[in-house]
Amino acid sequence: MISIVKKKNKIKRELLSKIEWACSLNAIKLEHEMIFEGCLRIVEHTNLAYVEPHRVIIKDKLFLFFNDCDSFMWEI
Repeated sequence: MISIVKKKNKIKRELLSKIEWACSLNAIKLEHEMIFEGCLRIVEHTNLAYVEPHRVIIKDKLFLFFNDCDSFMWEI
């Protein structure tokens, strides 16, 4: 049987402050309940793993962020 281990991936304070700064620069109020932390999913007894990105919803648009990454993804 395949079992998947899910480990929390806390959003780094540096990344969160960058997101807050970008929102304040554009006069957008960032609601912290619209920030969803990502996680690491590991399939046990294999070398498969998936890093789920942090998700932030700003003005009905979904943005995907990774820790220690300078760019971000935007989904419609």
